[in-house]
Amino acid sequence: MNPSPESSFFELGPDCEIGPNVLLGYRYPGCRAPTRIGARARIHSGSVIYADTVIGDRFTCGHNVTIRAECEIGDRVVILHGSTLEGRLKIGKGVKIMAHVYIPSSTTIGSMVFIGPGVNFLNALLPMRVPVVGGATIGNHVMIGGGVTIGPGVKIGDNVFIGAGANVVRDIPANSLAYGNPARAQPLPEKFGTMNDPKQIFNGLDLWDRRPADETWRDEDFPGRDAWLASQR
Repeated sequence: MNPSPESSFFELGPDCEIGPNVLLGYRYPGCRAPTRIGARARIHSGSVIYADTVIGDRFTCGHNVTIRAECEIGDRVVILHGSTLEGRLKIGKGVKIMAHVYIPSSTTIGSMVFIGPGVNFLNALLPMRVPVVGGATIGNHVMIGGGVTIGPGVKIGDNVFIGAGANVVRDIPANSLAYGNPARAQPLPEKFGTMNDPKQIFNGLDLWDRRPADETWRDEDFPGRDAWLASQR
């Protein structure tokens, strides 16, 4: 790693791979603490991560990702190229965020969540008219298809499957299927299962990556682990 002079305000765990032109610990006026990133992170070229952000172990970051200040990001999170996290948000363990996703401040995302490409989260009902910011809250084992828009303040329960292109403007209860504009919820069909597949969630390798897959996640805790282990017997 060859950090630029501006990118010296960070702490990295062991065995991290940092690409060229990555800026870690971007200093903004009033920043207090360095960027902290756990072990075995892989951060590709052109990405910027602000100070006061904390990221767990085995983080995978695509090219040209922006993660602004005061984000709390769990272990084994994947964020792919061109995505923007605006700061002051929380993301749990095993969250997979595809390319060109926008997540604003005050958003909370649980664990074992998949967010498809081009998803936009919003955090203001009347932007520039009423100074109230309130992001969405997403439960565990949620699947959000590509091109979905999640409205401000929306609450999405556990084990929800949202079809591509949906416009979500109302809360969606747990164990639901939602699609359409506006999205309407119905009971989740049995064939959709009860959780996102941890083997797919935790595999952070590209299809063409010839390195052996990391299987250490099998010994870790995550929401739904007991049920998943029972299903494997």
